Amino acid sequence: MLFSYQYINHSMEKMHEFVDYIFYEIWCKAPVNLCYSFDLYNNNPELKEVIISFHYSSTKGGDFFNATIEKIFGIFKTLTPDEISQLRIWYHSNNNIENLCKNDPTFTPSTYPDIIRLNADLGAALKAFFVRLYSQELLSLKVLSDKIGSIADHYKEFVKINFKRKCPFCGLYPIDGQYVHTREAYDHYLPKSKYPFSSINFKNLAPICNKCNSSNKGSKDPLFDKNGKRRKAFYTYNSNPYNLEFDIKLNSNDIESLTPQDITITFGPESLEEELKTWNELFGIEERYMEECSAEAKYWLTQIFDERGDKSPSEFLLVRLETARRYPYSENNFLRKPFLEACEALDIFT
Repeated sequence: MLFSYQYINHSMEKMHEFVDYIFYEIWCKAPVNLCYSFDLYNNNPELKEVIISFHYSSTKGGDFFNATIEKIFGIFKTLTPDEISQLRIWYHSNNNIENLCKNDPTFTPSTYPDIIRLNADLGAALKAFFVRLYSQELLSLKVLSDKIGSIADHYKEFVKINFKRKCPFCGLYPIDGQYVHTREAYDHYLPKSKYPFSSINFKNLAPICNKCNSSNKGSKDPLFDKNGKRRKAFYTYNSNPYNLEFDIKLNSNDIESLTPQDITITFGPESLEEELKTWNELFGIEERYMEECSAEAKYWLTQIFDERGDKSPSEFLLVRLETARRYPYSENNFLRKPFLEACEALDIFT
């Protein structure tokens, strides 16, 4: 990805903390506690209040939440200590998103088929719970939203800090800012349809443009390639910048009729080769960037020749390149700069 998001702390994280409690203190201890009751929540008064309120109210989301927790509790009662230990390992691994993206061998991701092989009933129940957990019919219920806040509020706080206003996964499309009533969808980087336990973990959630989300990534898996081989992927909240490199070569100097097939894009640095390959496969980056360059080629060159004033094209090119370097995410400058450099290599400005 072009740049990392900065992670923000927000009350929405409390929902994942509730799920942590449910998993470790309710489900994993089911064989010991045996009987399901409100008393199991005594050590988490806020969650207990939510559970009791859902019990005595009649809401679709609340009924689903309580009933599924109790159903899964009943299945956990039948599991062996070794099976519960395995589930603990999987839960811990699936919520360490950064280490999974780095392909750290000490963290092994689990999928729903893994759980189904362990216990088919449990796999089906957990999928029903975690896929539906990130839903407005649940998260918008007042007794819950009073404690955790809302996605809309999280988004406004998020874009205050992450104010580049561009999708970091492609750089081509804007991201809604804090002063408009709309917001971008949050992508589950590890798809919630494949991976249990992390559907409400905000380190697995990030605003993303519709083209990247719906038209390209969809349910593609960042952790495994099409052959089922583990791979590295960019981590959305990486603490250090990735500093990507783009090199463009043109196979034609006929800018008027330039097509994507006339453009070759090379990504770097070499140290990120595996992450770059994953990024390209998830979001169709190379294809989209070649299309963008061919579509903008004439405009980019016209600016050089028509707006140069008393400067020569070569002199004004230097101005444009410096502007592009300083503001890489404005007007697709991260692509404009290597494209203009490719034009310069073909002596188009002389």
